[in-house]
Amino acid sequence: MLVSNLLRRHKTPAPTFAPGLFLGLLVVFTLLGQSKPTVGLVGIGTTLIVTGTLIILNRQRIWDDYRKGYRKSKGLAALWAKPNPVYYTLNVLFLWPFIVFLGIVCLWAAYMLS
Repeated sequence: MLVSNLLRRHKTPAPTFAPGLFLGLLVVFTLLGQSKPTVGLVGIGTTLIVTGTLIILNRQRIWDDYRKGYRKSKGLAALWAKPNPVYYTLNVLFLWPFIVFLGIVCLWAAYMLS
């Protein structure tokens, strides 16, 4: 029984804390940037790069989970909440790479300040 548990592949749980952690880190580094701009810019830049990269790399899982969650809730009343491949493609191709670019700009600005 113990050997069979080692060979079985378990489904990894979805990170439920990620959106709150992202927003919390942005707030903390923004407040820290008021007194120490270089540290704030490095923190914001790193947070944006890591978050954008994780979302781009896990885009298919995020899309599948969102579609599955929408079906389970039997559809929300709002038109904007319905899973739309066009919005998904815009997010993956333009929004999150732009967020990563902003993170790189923050790191570059921190380097120029120091």
